[in-house]
Amino acid sequence: MRYRHIVLAFSVFCVAAVLLCWRHSVNRETAPAVAPYTAHLTITENRVLPDGSSWNTVSTEVHARDRKGRIYVKTERVFRDGDQRTERFSFLVQDEAKLQELTWDSNHQVATRGHWPFWSGRNGCWADEQGQHQFRFPSEEDWHKVPSSPGEGKLETIASIADPSGAKRIKARFVSENLGHKEIHGLNASGMRWTTTLLENGGPSAIPEHATELWKSSEFDLTLLKVTSGPKYGLKRVEISDLQRADPDPALFEPPRGYKVQTIEYHRVPCGQQ
Repeated sequence: MRYRHIVLAFSVFCVAAVLLCWRHSVNRETAPAVAPYTAHLTITENRVLPDGSSWNTVSTEVHARDRKGRIYVKTERVFRDGDQRTERFSFLVQDEAKLQELTWDSNHQVATRGHWPFWSGRNGCWADEQGQHQFRFPSEEDWHKVPSSPGEGKLETIASIADPSGAKRIKARFVSENLGHKEIHGLNASGMRWTTTLLENGGPSAIPEHATELWKSSEFDLTLLKVTSGPKYGLKRVEISDLQRADPDPALFEPPRGYKVQTIEYHRVPCGQQ
């Protein structure tokens, strides 16, 4: 099971790198005003694992933003071992005004408050004063460009992505295209599609070739629909199921009562430092 989780984690990293890049690009161009909301997303996965078995599950996410610009994300993670199903909930609160992130989960009564020296443009590797709690932000090499309009056709980029261990980088080809705009659940959405193909052996835990179609709301900077698929990848579909245009409950942005809060002051360290 641990091996399977590594494969899935690598998939998440690859998609997150692309989304962060596109989000930064969109924000620079449009700089939308803060619009509060609470949204529910349904995630359906029918994944193909390296040993030929499958990973089939349905989970949910809750995304919210208040008028102060604070972001809240509740993620449900489902683990299977045979017929046994285990659920775990993870929580993330980003507060750009305070340069901090709060994280906690449903299994431990401890929340972590991370303070960053700066917020936008974070990159490289970071850790606390003892060298623990290391975290690596995607670098410029992890990004690939998307054409600015559908009329520009497809754009091919050769770049490298980090392997699951972070010890090396793997050469990959990204082919992207701009899908323009359409309406999803009454919201104006901007779309893109990209295909990722490794150009060198990434080992047994490397993500196989896959294509992702993504539609985001420019008003809320929120994913409305995302479908990732491939012959050896399987299928993952993320779709918004509900959206409320109002300030979320302020209690969402604080850990549950009784949780111990530990604070981490991050500083930059050389990548790969133990």
